[in-house]
Amino acid sequence: MREQNISNSNILKFLLNNKIKFSTVSGIWTTKPNIIKLVDTEIPEIDIITTKSYQVKPNSGNREPIIAEKSVGNFVNAVGLRNPGMEIGYNDLKQLRNSHKFNALLNISVSGNSPEEFIQLVKKFENIADIIELNFSCPHAKPGYGASIGVNSELVKMYIKKIRRETTALIFPKLTPNVENIGTIAKSAVDAGADGIVAINTVGPEKYIEPNIGEPILNNPDGNKGGASGEAIFPIAIKKIKEIRKAIGKDIPIIGMGGITNAENVKEMIKAGANAIGIGSVIGRVHYKKRAEFIKTLKQDVQHNLNNATKFVDQNRLAKYDKFTITKIEKVTDDLRIFTLNGKIQIEFKPSQYGFLWIPGVGEKPFSIVDNNPLTFLIRKRKYSANTNSGEFTHALFKLQIGDNISFRGVYGTDVTYTKSEKVFILSGGTGIAVIPQLAKALQNKGKEVFVFHGIKEKNEVVLKNLIEKHAKFIPVTDDGKPGRVIEILKKQLVKNKNKNITCYNIGPEMLMKRAMETEVELGIKKENIFSSLETNHMCGIGICGECECGGVIGCQHGTFYNYSFLKANYEMAGKD
Repeated sequence: MREQNISNSNILKFLLNNKIKFSTVSGIWTTKPNIIKLVDTEIPEIDIITTKSYQVKPNSGNREPIIAEKSVGNFVNAVGLRNPGMEIGYNDLKQLRNSHKFNALLNISVSGNSPEEFIQLVKKFENIADIIELNFSCPHAKPGYGASIGVNSELVKMYIKKIRRETTALIFPKLTPNVENIGTIAKSAVDAGADGIVAINTVGPEKYIEPNIGEPILNNPDGNKGGASGEAIFPIAIKKIKEIRKAIGKDIPIIGMGGITNAENVKEMIKAGANAIGIGSVIGRVHYKKRAEFIKTLKQDVQHNLNNATKFVDQNRLAKYDKFTITKIEKVTDDLRIFTLNGKIQIEFKPSQYGFLWIPGVGEKPFSIVDNNPLTFLIRKRKYSANTNSGEFTHALFKLQIGDNISFRGVYGTDVTYTKSEKVFILSGGTGIAVIPQLAKALQNKGKEVFVFHGIKEKNEVVLKNLIEKHAKFIPVTDDGKPGRVIEILKKQLVKNKNKNITCYNIGPEMLMKRAMETEVELGIKKENIFSSLETNHMCGIGICGECECGGVIGCQHGTFYNYSFLKANYEMAGKD
């Protein structure tokens, strides 16, 4: 435990002591305030929590795919410094500081394209940060940011000198390994006033071409390149940290990272000169529910010369793409189609799981799987805007024809929660019905009596009827000029079945689900028996980027269904249709 207002000198003493210290890594996992709070509360073995890199103005980053997997344990990413900007970032973290007493040090990462921008960022965050990490190293940032600064020792020296004059905060530049003279650069930073060094960032950038497809994966407009991370860069990290330690001496703390997977890696990096160890890409190979146990075990392994933590690390490829051919396109309406592909995926998927469809050169998006024999998807075309790129993927998808290729990766997420109820009501709207064939099948196999109430605007929007009726009583409900009329039908059935033990699953537009949950609670359904499928922003699929977070929970690994009490406490369904 440490005091909230610990002095800079005490922080440096803590970092330089001989105890094993773990840190999270910028851009991985602890990217949202709720995740930061959860990690700080539940994983005391984490001594330093590092945020994503914040910039002065919001940055939407690169479009998906933002991550590729070269081989088991090795990734290439091009997130593009996605962040909400300085003001929102500060407000979020200040609110967290005011409401939560930290056990770990809070390391706030910032990224600017000039000394003046860095000064602006540092001045903004200095009163809530224990350490401020200067991003001089991102290899896939726009020109002027990241590695374009960190490759030049004189430039690093000039930046640090100017920043140092304006703040008393602890400043730790994060250095790129993509240089021949990292020791010289680190020494220049320290001589100019840096309090510590963070190293290394990802290696590269490099372009990765998926062998199954023959196309580059990453959607980075700068040559489809990204920074390499994972096991393969560990030897590079060790070499660079040794060079830094030799150059700066023993009294300056180094937060070391790069390819850490097991206890032997940790011990070797400490021996190389690191005072704290960043746990990065390996986090994507550990299910979010097991991460606390993994990190606790990793620390015990280091202390007692064991190797037990590796049992938590997935040894399979997590983001492998398979190529399919479109064999059938069924036009339901102008903006609603069923796409059938040749073959099937070799994984038995659960109702709450999903996968990514990828069109090379366009991008990828997550979709629920309707059926796997053959692989089938129900997709609605989003409104397209050239200015914001919204709807670009489905716009391109609807231009594909029978015989064209499309790729898939997955599956992601976990199964839905099943209760002891013998009767189940499923309410859906829009493309939420895509989940229902598999959900109804799973429920029927568990002996449940299943009823499906599906809201549609017009009768011609009835889809998947044959698949659903194999496992449930299917009740399509047209709006008849009254949007959400399906709620009235659901309500009548709930009244009719009053005092019976019923479980409800809601899938569709947020406002529809909100109204459905309110109705279900009002009519006496137990809150623990009410679930809704939340469509958060799934980007990586492996629990690294944190964009799909809700209440600290990683959606891409949790699955899309959350119960009523969790949503009530952590998410406001405020009219998002």
